[in-house]
Amino acid sequence: MQRRRLSPMAKAAFATAYPLINERDIPLVCCSVHGEALRTYSLLRDAAAGEALSPTAFGLSVHNAIAGQLSILCDIKSPALALAGGDYPLQAGLLEAAGMLAEGVPELVLLFCEEPLPEMYLSSARSPQFICATALHLSTSAAGAAGLKATLTSPREGLAAAPSSSAFAAADYQLPLISALVDGDGRMPVGQGWELCIHGE
Repeated sequence: MQRRRLSPMAKAAFATAYPLINERDIPLVCCSVHGEALRTYSLLRDAAAGEALSPTAFGLSVHNAIAGQLSILCDIKSPALALAGGDYPLQAGLLEAAGMLAEGVPELVLLFCEEPLPEMYLSSARSPQFICATALHLSTSAAGAAGLKATLTSPREGLAAAPSSSAFAAADYQLPLISALVDGDGRMPVGQGWELCIHGE
């Protein structure tokens, strides 16, 4: 019953996040620029046509819908946060996660998910060409890092941040992150002069 209510993007998000949660009560940060855009667009079309709106469809279209569904189905009682990352979704998600870890949260799951936007939005917004979802288990302990270390590097003091375009200038913006994690090495811009550096230990 619950699986039938999930959108294709939600199914992709669950498939990548569930193995990391693994029946643990762990904080969750879900970062998506547009969220359930296709559900929202469908509701807007129904409203414009004067049709009655489904409360269930509306509840599943809000920006924290995936974080909420994942929390309910996995019995997560720890905080679950949904972010809209703007033009720099990796930066927004990683900085939020870094802040939580710095404040004493020992571990969390950071989830990125996006889907292609409806065609009418493409003249003013960018999106991936396919549904994509990436989940990361982030921890302050070396044991939880699985042999990899990731650091966020800010622009050097006294230097202006190098100009950086939207992450969606490359529509499949999550692929460099996945490649760096698989290879155990890599650097990638996450916006406004910040870089994510991944290397094996």
